[in-house]
Amino acid sequence: MNELHLVRGLYDDPAPPSAEAVTAARTRMLSQNDTARPRSRRTWRMPLGLVAAATAAAVAAGMTLAHDDPARPPTGVQAIPLALSPRDMMLAAASQAELQQQGRYWYTHQRSAFVALALGRTGGYVVEERREILRWTGRARGDGESFYGRSFAGKPQTSADADAWRAAGSPSSWTVGSSGVSRTVRTKSGAWQEEHPNDQGGGTFLIGGVGQFTYQELQELPTDPGELRKLLCEGSVKFIAGGSGAPRRCNGPTGVLGRVYFALVDTPVPPKVRAGLMRLITDYPGVRQLGAVTDPLGRSAVGLAVPFDSADGRGKIQREVLFDQKTGKVLGSRDIQLEPGPKSQKWQVPGRTLSYRAVLDTGWSNAKPTPPD
Repeated sequence: MNELHLVRGLYDDPAPPSAEAVTAARTRMLSQNDTARPRSRRTWRMPLGLVAAATAAAVAAGMTLAHDDPARPPTGVQAIPLALSPRDMMLAAASQAELQQQGRYWYTHQRSAFVALALGRTGGYVVEERREILRWTGRARGDGESFYGRSFAGKPQTSADADAWRAAGSPSSWTVGSSGVSRTVRTKSGAWQEEHPNDQGGGTFLIGGVGQFTYQELQELPTDPGELRKLLCEGSVKFIAGGSGAPRRCNGPTGVLGRVYFALVDTPVPPKVRAGLMRLITDYPGVRQLGAVTDPLGRSAVGLAVPFDSADGRGKIQREVLFDQKTGKVLGSRDIQLEPGPKSQKWQVPGRTLSYRAVLDTGWSNAKPTPPD
């Protein structure tokens, strides 16, 4: 599928372009190296309005439009670098929400981290207690489903923490504690463990706090941001077996951001629904556009953020959801300390990442997914 088909699939009919946009589009489509070329008679001709709209969308997202004439190599339209605002970055990511190839098994591979203080004689620095999961669900009932998990190698969080770890003799494990419970974090990953395999399962997908949906029901979800907000935050939790559960509630912008995150990561919603969910949170009251950021794994991202007061006295925290601007895929989420609270520890200083989720991969496969080495 070429880029024009992608753009046309993600957008509704474009508004008529301005005269300036038409002129610029024609110039870019007909020229290379500042020299106009005659148009090939075999070139497929699009309506000029669609050319301008598609060109503008491609420029905003950093794409190159390929020439459809098979008689010569594609000349293309070079993307023009633009200083996009944080909101424009998010909308560009929404427009590029990936058109997933269909398959038999939907999967998500994620890594999460909980940050804690290393205790004991060699402690006094902060480490990441990390875990990795792989979950897959068959598209239809009877295709099966399963969940794999393992402890992933822990590490000191910052360069200063790493220096303190080395000064303590580089121990291969740490004792950490929270809520009165202590645990051991190791610097080596554990083995994958399969949990709850079900050869007769599959066919249903869960959006946390919203309910269970079949694959077909997901394809029929609304695409309008306002209707999607109602779906996520109003009515009752939906069960496939019939009946309904507790009321659906979104506690302010933090709740909406969380519901959208899990819908995008855990379910195979179609491209226009995916884009609609991203547009919902981009313009939602109380959600701030961060612009270009780096995720916890060092990947380039664009982000959205909501501050909230922690219910357990840890102070004000900022929750962020991060996207790949080029594909529209969710890269993950994280909580960052903004202001300490009465129950904050000394190391929980402003700017410290307290926890995160990183989406390593998600999509369709025709073979049953298995954990990586």
